[in-house]
Amino acid sequence: MFDFHEFSAIKIDDLILLNRQEILEYIKNNQILFKDLVLDFSPLRHTAYGHNQLGHLVKISYKNDLVQKIVIVKNKSHINRVKMVIAYDGSQFHGFQFQSKQRTVQGELNKVIQPMIGSNVLIQGASRTDAGVHAYGQVIHFDTNLLLSPEQWKDILNHQLPKDIYVKEVSMEHLLFHSRYDVCKKTYVYKIHLGPYDPLLANYYHFDQNLNVEAMRQALKILEGRHDFSSFSKSKVDDPMREIFHTSIEVKDNIIRLEIVGNGFLRYMVRLIVDYLIKIGKDQAKLSMLDVLKEKSRKYTNSIAPAQALYLDKIEY
Repeated sequence: MFDFHEFSAIKIDDLILLNRQEILEYIKNNQILFKDLVLDFSPLRHTAYGHNQLGHLVKISYKNDLVQKIVIVKNKSHINRVKMVIAYDGSQFHGFQFQSKQRTVQGELNKVIQPMIGSNVLIQGASRTDAGVHAYGQVIHFDTNLLLSPEQWKDILNHQLPKDIYVKEVSMEHLLFHSRYDVCKKTYVYKIHLGPYDPLLANYYHFDQNLNVEAMRQALKILEGRHDFSSFSKSKVDDPMREIFHTSIEVKDNIIRLEIVGNGFLRYMVRLIVDYLIKIGKDQAKLSMLDVLKEKSRKYTNSIAPAQALYLDKIEY
């Protein structure tokens, strides 16, 4: 019935199976859950949403045309799931995630959305950006019984939110859509301004020395593929493996635009990479990028690039 990826999982209400053989055995013994599935497959997405013949909600995620994850839960049709693409200037925020004594993006969203809904709201974000980091395309979702059109949501929120947050898009999604767990790709952009200081480019990393951009570009390419990124993580994590799909460095009008696309990023990963790339560009790196990657420690990556030049550019599902 299904061709499963080597690393696959299945979740049926509260039951979670991670062993491929157990998954196949469960499907064999519970075929009624998997027959006559109605799913909205799209070549633009890596996840299909729909329902089974019992009316249960179904979500199937794919990787390289193989099933990676199946989720089935009983329908909660009285709830609407709202998805939003938002942009924000992170300069005056202590990150995305709510903090009781600090100004955060999630906190400002809560202030506006919670009174509208009339109850506590759980706003989920695709990426928990750090203090000072900006976003062009952060994605959030939340559940509500409130019946508003996407246009109404957008108009009301943009009227009430502070001017450093803007709602770009709103859509109603399947109840199993998850802004964080369904992410396929994240794109981060880092901007470096070369030459004399310009106050209009204050959010960029100002660097008034010459850099060997081609050496930086070649070093960045080495990171493409699936690697252990322990050398570029704030702290030790259980799973430091991440996959980088694409990298690029472009220069225009004294602005270096560095782009990294991956399936996920460790905390401070992009900024640590940028800092080491600058050392390479200055010909001050003690090791090659490949050797630093193999080191799997912070021995040679003990400094970090500023947060204000980092942008969460795009989230793909």
